[in-house]
Amino acid sequence: MMAMKKILITLLMILVAALNVAAQGVTYKILHENNDTTVKCKVEGISLGSRAVRHIVYEYPSTDADGKPVTISGIVMVPSDVDKGEVPCDGIILFNHATLGSLEDAPSQGGLVFPSGLLANPLKPNYIVVMSDYIGFGSSKDHPYEYLCGHTNGRNSLDGLLAARQMLTDKNIPMGKYLFNVGFSQGGTEAMYIAKLRDTEEKYKNIHFDKTFAGGGVLDIEKAYSEYVRLDKADAMSDIAIMLISVNENYHLGIDYKDLFNEPFASHVQEFLEKKDKDVLRKYGVADLDSLHQLLTPAYMDLESEPAKKLMAKLAEIKISNGWTPDLTQKYFIAHSRHDNYVPVQCSRSLLGWMEEQGFKPSVVPGKTNLQTNMLIFKLKHQPSAIVWGIQTMAAIQFWPVAYYEGGLNRFYYDAVKDMNLMKLIKLLESLGIDLRKIIKNGGLASAMHNRAGSVETVIDNILNLIPNAVDALSKVDLTPRDVAQMLADSGVTTADLVEVAAYLLSGILSDSENDVYAPALQQLGEKTEAPLYLLKYYEKTLADWLLLGGIDVEYSQWGWGPYRMIIKL
Repeated sequence: MMAMKKILITLLMILVAALNVAAQGVTYKILHENNDTTVKCKVEGISLGSRAVRHIVYEYPSTDADGKPVTISGIVMVPSDVDKGEVPCDGIILFNHATLGSLEDAPSQGGLVFPSGLLANPLKPNYIVVMSDYIGFGSSKDHPYEYLCGHTNGRNSLDGLLAARQMLTDKNIPMGKYLFNVGFSQGGTEAMYIAKLRDTEEKYKNIHFDKTFAGGGVLDIEKAYSEYVRLDKADAMSDIAIMLISVNENYHLGIDYKDLFNEPFASHVQEFLEKKDKDVLRKYGVADLDSLHQLLTPAYMDLESEPAKKLMAKLAEIKISNGWTPDLTQKYFIAHSRHDNYVPVQCSRSLLGWMEEQGFKPSVVPGKTNLQTNMLIFKLKHQPSAIVWGIQTMAAIQFWPVAYYEGGLNRFYYDAVKDMNLMKLIKLLESLGIDLRKIIKNGGLASAMHNRAGSVETVIDNILNLIPNAVDALSKVDLTPRDVAQMLADSGVTTADLVEVAAYLLSGILSDSENDVYAPALQQLGEKTEAPLYLLKYYEKTLADWLLLGGIDVEYSQWGWGPYRMIIKL
């Protein structure tokens, strides 16, 4: 009798707790917990650390692409030392997972390589990780795979965050004061959709991210498709197939797969829809294809065809920037490798350009503006570039409690970075004993430029003679002058910055008489967005040919007597 009474009291308490959670508008159900699970951080097979972590697998209500209710599952990872109060909790990381290869790869099923490495790395960050499976996996495995359907997956993640916060409150687990939105590849895509939903949907207005870290993502799905077609190649052939299937299924485009895909895969799409396993794509040779035209029919390789236009119209409708008026107070870090072999870098560049139009100012310097970028990564493919992004992201999150207090940037750091540019960086190097002017002068450039002392024409001539060498050096790392110009622009480096540096470095080489003529020309270069170059007629064609060779459009004309005006169009 006593035992039955205890059982009834326990059940009553559970019911009251459930009603209390429901009354607050946030519901969840814990599926199972594992305390003190050991997770490891490994890079290229090398173990860098381990840590005990409490795993809480749970489910919660969200919606599908049509707005219908669906139960989604996810996981909350709490470091055991944080859980036990041995160290303070700094905050929560909403971690958005990358592409899943099978149902077993879902976070709730143990697919936790990246978040485990994040928590177990040698810095041992004191953060709680929250991850959603997204619809189609875990508790919602009977629903369609909504791959890169960012609005749906974004809502799944945000609803999972709200439910996790309620659960942590009910369990008296401290949540700290910081909140980060993090993801790479598909996760980077979802992170930016989440940022958009936070700005545009009332349900999520009270969520404030301290920073969103998005790396290697499909930040413009319309651009992704057009670039895949233009290049006719990618190492992510399976992911391209899944993307097109997902868009067709979840946005009800009604495309017949025999019109979209070539055989043998065209006849076996249903098998993939049922199993959600990349082994199906391998089975029918999709993963081994070298060119996109081997996967897609001619109609979808021709962007001017009616079927392709219909598809592109839907992709334009669902891309991140459409319908988003961004909150300029939110902070972002966007990174992408120039040589990404899975996701074209143009996807990130497209969104960056749009964000600049909205009022954001890119900067490679952390904290200088609300849009930090790293578009300088090259010679790294998609997966290796994740390591670069991951190191930068983890360092920033670890440093955050020191860098920020009460929402403001630490005054000492702020004073150091607020006006940071290339010129100040050179001055900083000089204060550390690295004098670039001396290095250039001692490197032989000065003697080459003074073959005919006092001749400004020779000075310019020798500078231009260096250009082919620069082009050759860039080509060895698969870069062009336009690539460099674009990477600098993505990093917030302006023409004026480059000219200021050039004038300063050359001032250690040129004579006073040469500087009197050459410095004003350099100064003119940085005064406008369309930068004028004042050059003697003899050198105009040399420079124009080089710029055109690098894919940079130029216009030039002469007025009055003497110098030519050249307009560079990046």
